[in-house]
Amino acid sequence: MSDLACSFASLQANEPLAGTAVESIDRWLLLEVTDTWAPKVLQSEVFSDAVRARLTEWSEAPRSRLQLIRRPGRTAKRPLFAVMSSSGESRQVELDSYADLVSLDLDMMQLAPSEPTVLVCVHGRRDRCCAQHGAAVYRSLQSRVGDVWQTSHLGGHRFAACVLTLPNGLMYGRLRPEHGDAFAAAQYAGEVGDLDLFRGRCDFDRPTQAAEIFVRRRTGDRAVDALEWIETTPDGDSTWTARFRASSGEEIARVRREETGIMRPASCGGEAEAVTQFVEL
Repeated sequence: MSDLACSFASLQANEPLAGTAVESIDRWLLLEVTDTWAPKVLQSEVFSDAVRARLTEWSEAPRSRLQLIRRPGRTAKRPLFAVMSSSGESRQVELDSYADLVSLDLDMMQLAPSEPTVLVCVHGRRDRCCAQHGAAVYRSLQSRVGDVWQTSHLGGHRFAACVLTLPNGLMYGRLRPEHGDAFAAAQYAGEVGDLDLFRGRCDFDRPTQAAEIFVRRRTGDRAVDALEWIETTPDGDSTWTARFRASSGEEIARVRREETGIMRPASCGGEAEAVTQFVEL
């Protein structure tokens, strides 16, 4: 077991970010909870058994993920619950209490404008690196992007600070306060921003996430919608071919997942694990 902060250990290992985002998710359930978040959010004491069962049902549906959110200083008395999809559809409701979730029909929720939303992981009870780096990045972005929230575990705390943009489902890692201006500028320009901080598009599986980043490095395309995914096919053990449609024509990336021979803990206090990476062939 290592006492080294996992985010520092990952940096020391020179662990690449490409293809490390949460994969195959395009429906996000966002629930405002100002009470303490448990390390595993569904175990938070604020939820009754019935509410916990309902949230579990929704979050275990295909391509769905639950995030608890909060905004320090927000004065609203009724917690917000929203469902955002990468298709651009957004539905939301204000709850009288969490018990309202038990009888809620997601399809009957009120349609709302799908405004760009930024979530910054600050889930310190899950991993201390998220609290340390996430809180600083959240403060940095508060004055730079419109709709920014603190959120629970996004996956990959060794890449803290981890940030997710919705509804497009783009995930970033290793953000620091000094990245705030450039990150905000990319958001307003409709671009993915710094590819060295881009973990991938959560709609995709991880090989396709990495392939998109490799194609963007090659072509210089930074607009969020510059590439249209066509298909990804396996070519054998740990090798895939991904095809995209770009303004210049079809772009193909053949990627392989390989061991680096380097070890690092995946979380603070965890055992050392092997680092893998995607490479373009």
